[in-house]
Amino acid sequence: MLLAFVDETSDTKFKDYFGLCCATINSSHYRQIKDDFHKILIEGGWNPEIEFKGSYLFSALSGDKNVSIEKRIEITSAILALNTAKQNARMKFTYIKKTSENQKEAYLKFLPILLEKALPKAKKGGGKDILSLNCDRRDDISPKEIYDVASPVIHEKGYTLLEDIVISRSGFNTVGVLYADIVGYLYARVDTIANDSELFQNIPPEQWENNGKIKKLKSSTNLLGLIKKFDRYEVVVK
Repeated sequence: MLLAFVDETSDTKFKDYFGLCCATINSSHYRQIKDDFHKILIEGGWNPEIEFKGSYLFSALSGDKNVSIEKRIEITSAILALNTAKQNARMKFTYIKKTSENQKEAYLKFLPILLEKALPKAKKGGGKDILSLNCDRRDDISPKEIYDVASPVIHEKGYTLLEDIVISRSGFNTVGVLYADIVGYLYARVDTIANDSELFQNIPPEQWENNGKIKKLKSSTNLLGLIKKFDRYEVVVK
């Protein structure tokens, strides 16, 4: 069975920035990944009652305030390192971006495009053509709305959906959704900061090393480098 987890991301400065990230995991790898994910968080001193999400990574005022930013980066590095195995990637990540002023509309419009890119053609036998689709909860989007836009792609790829769309409120146990959240957040930071011409125009090169946003750009780039399979797309609407 293939497990797919979806989360969206945005940017506080560029209000029309919209990204969607999908993490796909073969169900045979899921238990070990989840066990290791939890072990890394607990050994890193992170409070299991507090969600470990991308937007908390570089913010000392958010998340578990007893864990330093340096330690959070270390934890994230260990978590992302779980995506590889000796022979094949245990996880694949797919990301699409598009400027949009209406995030609900963008989510429902571009989710099918994301799934078309993220889902391989289903293989027959042994439950390999069963798909579980898990999405982070949005109060403005219902499971039926997601099903209506996602089901044509799921069927075209040859999968049978396991029960119904799963909507999760992200937290300690929603490991797949947290992966989609963290990777989506990191890529959005790289994308928006690297293309922020105003930032680089206003800061002399000799000050880049100490600038918070540029340090965030470097850390995010290094963390994304740990991912074995990561496909990125920009939606061009004609």
